[in-house]
Amino acid sequence: MIDYFALGLTHLLIAIAAIRLLSRGDLDRVEDAEATGLETSRPPRRERPR
Repeated sequence: MIDYFALGLTHLLIAIAAIRLLSRGDLDRVEDAEATGLETSRPPRRERPR
């Protein structure tokens, strides 16, 4: 019984954390990142040595 409780509790806490992260308002705002000076593009890829 305690195993089901522990498993359910941890999954519930992970689900709550995911919901809180996905419901953040600044998650999809690119203009806020540009205004604060954060880089929004990927860094250039390094070439492999031959």
